[in-house]
Parts: sequence; structure tokens; C-alpha cells
Amino acid sequence: MSKVVLEDVYKSFPARRGEPSPSLAEVEPTVGTLGQNSAPSVQTSSQDVGVLRRINLTVENGEFMVLVGPSGCGKSTLLRLIAGLEQLTAGNIWVGDRKVNDLPPKARDIAMVFQSYALYPHMTVYDNLAFGLRRTQKHPSAQRGSWLATALTTVTRPLPQSLRFRSPRERTIERTVQQVAQILQIEPLLQRLPKQLSGGQKQRVALGRAMARHPQVFLMDEPLSNLDAKLRAQTRAQIVKLQRQLDTTTIYVTHDQTEAMTMGDRIAVINAGQIQQIATPLELYNCPANRFVAGFIGSPPMNFLTVQVQEPHRLHHPCFSLTLPKTWAEVLEAYQGRSLILGIRPGHLNLASADTQHIPVQVELVEALGHETYLSLKVEGKRDRSNNLASFLNARVDPDQRVQLGEQLWLAIQLDKIHLFDPETGLALRPQRVGNVLMGQQG
Repeated sequence: MSKVVLEDVYKSFPARRGEPSPSLAEVEPTVGTLGQNSAPSVQTSSQDVGVLRRINLTVENGEFMVLVGPSGCGKSTLLRLIAGLEQLTAGNIWVGDRKVNDLPPKARDIAMVFQSYALYPHMTVYDNLAFGLRRTQKHPSAQRGSWLATALTTVTRPLPQSLRFRSPRERTIERTVQQVAQILQIEPLLQRLPKQLSGGQKQRVALGRAMARHPQVFLMDEPLSNLDAKLRAQTRAQIVKLQRQLDTTTIYVTHDQTEAMTMGDRIAVINAGQIQQIATPLELYNCPANRFVAGFIGSPPMNFLTVQVQEPHRLHHPCFSLTLPKTWAEVLEAYQGRSLILGIRPGHLNLASADTQHIPVQVELVEALGHETYLSLKVEGKRDRSNNLASFLNARVDPDQRVQLGEQLWLAIQLDKIHLFDPETGLALRPQRVGNVLMGQQG
């Protein structure tokens, strides 16, 4: 296993004819980012389309790092840059103590699991697992045995097991394949072709092919997207358990925030080619760095409402008003008379009685899942016509609370769970700290 370090990585592609071609500066996201305060000079053509901008990321030895973001944000491109399948525009990539910018993929000691599995259809599971070992010169027995033994092994490979000639190197490869198959519980499948396997079995073979090489780094590009929901959950747990067992540095790409939250030691949230925040799953959920992260992490997503700051630390909305704890006073002083974005997660809204501090809503949709119920709610009363943020809310309630379509309700906001964001930069505002304790907001 090895540490992976990305230093000021940029990537752009030439624009196709007749296609708009924004420069890197024009794709700068409007929300704030963390740890991206300086950038090197990058020479790009005005006809280039910027895909990744100012990527700085360190993945520690044995860490499971997840790259998550919406489709088209550049996360798969970043993975391909690390693997050597794409060429850098600018920046450096380090694997261990080696800078791998100019190394071909085979020399980087990296194994990649693709979304499409990429198994060889004419080869058995055994031969798919052994393929990388037979090709690499890194294998401990690669230099042993004569060319004649190697030739005999290759020629007799299609024959029945009892008639095959196996060189010392081939016997070593066989032991490795058997070990991997035992770990992944695919020993009965070794003589099958890929077309005879289910989706989950193909996925385990693809993982096994990467494992067999004992690489320094695993790269996984949305490997579970082709599986059904139940199998996806099972395979997700298997991958995490396997990574802990092998203790191999792993970089995992997904657009599914549930996968990211349940699998990663840390998560890097990417949007519009830039890293928005790098943190542990719970830190992302409880303390998002900006509005994009707050809305992307969590299911259902966070609710956003436009509010006006009033004296001394009161938030006003056309439908309700809130008095915040005094720990917010210093932060809100700079926003007196101005607008802010109030964020609240669906689970932090409670059914309540009519009150000026509660939100009047009408039930639009009820989704009963058994262990919990999700509500889609339309905000009643006078609305801010300048935007539509106050039109609809999502709430999560106890399944024992019976709610009917069209019913009029009042929602109370848990004040210690609110989030506030600057409407221009999107950056999160934090209340005053007392010692090492964050007051006014938990997380």
C-alpha cells in the first residue's frame, strides 16, 4: 500500500467544433471551496474545456477514500488520471515516493475496477484472474523457468487439467488465484465463462483480478452501478470488509451519496471540477462547508429557505420567525438587514401546534417506508416571490404519526440543528465557539 498525493491537478480537453468552449476561469463554481486558496499558472488554449481545476488531495496509506459528486463533475476523469489512462494538463501525481506523471499505466502498480467489469469473455474466471499475473514482470516467479517451460504452459493451457504442463511460475500463479477465489467465495466458478455469471459474480471476479496483482493502490469506478438494490448493499459490505482485510489504499468513485457515507474513511465531494470539501462522513453531514455539500449529502436532501436577519439575532421569513441562540449573535451582526439561506434537514423538522415560530404547510405527498415516513410539503401563507426556495419542504416523521394528503400541518425547526449559508458565496456560517465546543449547532 502507498500514499497517493495529487498536487494542483488540472485537466482540460479540446472543444469539439461547433461546441461552446469555456476557459478554466469560466467553469469556476459559485460555491466556496476548502483548501484551494492558490493556484499555479496553467497554460490552456481558449478552445479548451476545463474539466478539473486545482485538485489537491492526499490519500493516506491504507485509507478508503471516496470521490462523490453529480454526473459530469470530473470524478471519473480524476480516477483515470491517477491510473494513467488520461494525460495531465498540469500538476503532479505521486504514488508512494514516485511521481507517476509520465509513467505508463502498467508501471504505476495500480489496479482498477471498471464500471463495466471489463472481463475477457472468451476466458474462464480462472484465466481472467490469472491474466494480470501472467503479464506482469513484478510477479516473484516472473524471471524463473526457461522459455521452453513458458511455451509448454501456454500451449497446454486449453487441455484438460490432467494433461496441462505447469511451470513453477504457473504453479505460483495458481496458488495466488486459489487464495483470491477463496477470499471472494468464487471457487466453484473458476471454470465458468463470464456469460455464465450473474452481475454480482462478475463484480467479484473483477475485484479478484485487481486483488491478485497485490497493487499499491486500488481504483474503483462506480463498480456497483449495474447491480440491483439488494445486491448492491451486499456487495458494498463485501468491498469494505475486503479493503479492511487487505489494508490497501483505495480510491472509490460514486455518484451515490449513500455508498459514499457507508463506505469511506473520508469523502471528497466534487462539483464542477473542484473539490468542495474533504471530511469524514459524519463531518460532511453535520458540518457541510457550503450549500452544495449540504444539499448533496443526505437523503432526502436538506431543505433551504431564504430568511431575513433582524435585530438582535432573529431570522424572519414571510411565514414564520425564529429567535436563534445568542451564540449566533456575532456571526449575524454582519448580516443585519440582509438575506441568508437557512438550511434544515428533513429529520430535524417536527410536527407541532400553530405558532409564529412554526412553519405552516400542506401535505402534498406521503411516502410510508415502514420504519419511517417521508412527507413532501407545500409551504402555506405569504411567500417570497424573489425565489422558489420557500415553496416546498421535505420532512421525515415517525411512522406512527398518521398524516393524510392535503392535511394542514405546522412544523417546528430544531434550532440546534440549523445551518446558515451566505447567499452569494454559498459558504456555511458557523456560530461562536466556547472553548472547543461548537455552540448553537451540533456536529
